[in-house]
Amino acid sequence: MGFASVIIPIKGLDVNLEDNVLSLLNQDYPAYEVIYVVDSYEDICVPILRKYNVKIIKTEDVCSLCSGKIRAQLTGLKYAKGEIIVFGDSDTWYPKYWLRELVKPLSNFVATTVFSWPKPYKLTLKNFIRAGFWTFGFESQAVGGTFLWGGSMAFRRDFFDDYVISELSKNWCDDCTLTRIAKERGKIGFVINAMPLNIFDENDLINWSKRQMITVYLYSRRGFYAFILIAIFMLFFLILSFFSLVFITPLITWIIKNIIRGFKTGYAIIPSLASVVAIFYTLLLTPFTLKQKYIIWRGNKYKV
Repeated sequence: MGFASVIIPIKGLDVNLEDNVLSLLNQDYPAYEVIYVVDSYEDICVPILRKYNVKIIKTEDVCSLCSGKIRAQLTGLKYAKGEIIVFGDSDTWYPKYWLRELVKPLSNFVATTVFSWPKPYKLTLKNFIRAGFWTFGFESQAVGGTFLWGGSMAFRRDFFDDYVISELSKNWCDDCTLTRIAKERGKIGFVINAMPLNIFDENDLINWSKRQMITVYLYSRRGFYAFILIAIFMLFFLILSFFSLVFITPLITWIIKNIIRGFKTGYAIIPSLASVVAIFYTLLLTPFTLKQKYIIWRGNKYKV
């Protein structure tokens, strides 16, 4: 395992920021650096970041058509020293073995990734639905093929050649673009035993949900449509359960599956219960989402 550069785009103040920073600094990986990329040194997060042994870099004008997140990633890439490049998210808490487990199988794959498990900062209706919605990332891995999740993905440095930089520079979705290129070049490794926690306090649930759904639709339409079929199947059994409770079995099985999946995190029950509610929420939102011409992300508007 070589020297790794962990690049984290950040904007504003995440609810669990200090613990998230500490989780990155406490990795049991032999040699690595942590780089936070901000839009401005006046950002409210900067005084907190300066308390810790991390690099803080201001976003540069490295691309004009890309999203703010990709601009930050490409800026961080310019200053990264690592022979291994890792992208993460500022709203995510990482277990100490995350970086080691993510990088370890990289010699066998073009890129490696793992999806996070949701943990609301506080329990509200919006956070409850988002927690359930977030668990669908694992279903996407099952029905749509492996994809790269932007909050946890690793590459060898030579992956980022001129073609990759050019493609990123004209896109808003880092996950979609890097997934497509990685699949063109080989296989993606999904490292389930490196699962981090996504910690959030959602205030704009509908726009957030639409962006996530559009992202999945872009990198795996087969997976998107497969999930919609599953949702219709679940709705059918929910209706039948009013006539006989035996028909509620698939919904209970779905919940148990997620409890087992999230058990290691110590926070499995609420997201697992919420995942059933989120199935019907997603089904309701789908026809409106597919008509979207733009997405809203961190206050910025991007054409789909």
